[in-house]
Amino acid sequence: MKNIEYCMKFNYNVEIRFMPDGIYCAEIKDIPGLAAYGNSMKKALDELEKVKRVAFEIMLSQNKEIPLPKVKLEIPIHSFEKLSNKKLLQDFVIT
Repeated sequence: MKNIEYCMKFNYNVEIRFMPDGIYCAEIKDIPGLAAYGNSMKKALDELEKVKRVAFEIMLSQNKEIPLPKVKLEIPIHSFEKLSNKKLLQDFVIT
């Protein structure tokens, strides 16, 4: 079973927005609803780490799956065509 420290090591993409009311919102899009706010980008990111820990603790206690981070990789098609294992990756290709 996964533990909280294992899950906290995941590197999720974080989106930071400046809100009309003058605060920052830091959000992990891979986990719907996981967001935090602060008066600066740093404070929003610090709060997001706290919120992420609590959310993961709750998810683990309820035996819910914690989504893994998504990775977007862009490579030129001519480079992809040269890969020896491209058949394994074909299902993940978006054109």
